[in-house]
Amino acid sequence: MNRLFAALAMGGLLLGTAPGRAQNKDKEKEKPAEKPAVDQSKINKEGVSFKTCDGVLLKGTFYPSDKGGSSPAILMLPNLGSKRTDGDWEGLALRLQKKGYACLIFDWRGHGDSTQIVEPKVFWNYPYNQTYLKTYDPNKKNLSIKDFKVGYIPYLLNDIAAARYDLDNRNDNGQCNTSNIILIGAESGASLGFAWIMAEFYRPQIYKQGNLFQFGGAPVNQDPAGDDIAGAIWLSYRRHPGFTAASSTSIDVPYGFWLSWPGLTAVRDNVQMWFAQGSKDDKKGPADAQYMYKTILNAEKKKDKLPLTSMLPIEGTALRGVALLGKKELPTEDRIEQFIDKAVKMRPNQAQKKRNASEFKPILIDPAGLGYR
Repeated sequence: MNRLFAALAMGGLLLGTAPGRAQNKDKEKEKPAEKPAVDQSKINKEGVSFKTCDGVLLKGTFYPSDKGGSSPAILMLPNLGSKRTDGDWEGLALRLQKKGYACLIFDWRGHGDSTQIVEPKVFWNYPYNQTYLKTYDPNKKNLSIKDFKVGYIPYLLNDIAAARYDLDNRNDNGQCNTSNIILIGAESGASLGFAWIMAEFYRPQIYKQGNLFQFGGAPVNQDPAGDDIAGAIWLSYRRHPGFTAASSTSIDVPYGFWLSWPGLTAVRDNVQMWFAQGSKDDKKGPADAQYMYKTILNAEKKKDKLPLTSMLPIEGTALRGVALLGKKELPTEDRIEQFIDKAVKMRPNQAQKKRNASEFKPILIDPAGLGYR
């Protein structure tokens, strides 16, 4: 993997240290099955907060596992425009928690509880916060999704980087093992998750001043952070992410640029992925999954190495994203659990590594380095 990491470094990504049924004419609509109320006092979870590299305070929920430092880490990425409490993310987290996985879910900046700029001088010093927010106001200390131009979307990759940083701190404190990370993303959250995985192949696993992208000396660890990704599950992957469902408010992702990138080759060769979508989804879900599976991952040629990578649909439903969760009549959670169990077991022994996260800050991901324009 050392040679791969060296090759990736030549690719030019800039990282620094500064996500009941009824008939209605010919269309079937589905009524979600009701779930019994959960006694919140008996749930093992904690509210968490962590800062991004540009001074935004993100709020989330961490579901620890009884296995502590040996627990693989599940990072959940809601759809843009939604909150972590929308849908049944918690039900999935509690199920995975019982299986020995530690789960983290957070609200994107400007979403849900993640609305506070705690370091305004730092935040407004970043040019993209001046350019892609509708109003430049250096005294502004609160964020809303209504403040964002659509071009701001790629910069939310830094929210995922901050969440990874929080997990690495928990790794060092014995609460999980970030040598085994599984991503579960919905719609536009899945799109950002895919791009973030590629960026992780351009960063060493260990936070250290001598890391290659900190320009302070020779790297202390040649293995890329992308090696820690055991797999990803994308619920209704959205090829072009947006803050709303309208195509006019989405961005173009540089997929064509990625096709010539060593980073995409690394993802193709190392990360198992399931593109899950309802079999009756007529909102481009199957087409987007097919594009990613065939054109971007060329997955059929990798079946011998990555047998879990698939487009296996959820039969009999037109539901999308997080709406695929929490339905007794659907096998979504069963298949998610099976995928994660197999993905982790198929990997070589991934011993916990000390990440030195507390000594540094979350990295900055520059989307221009990933080909975004």
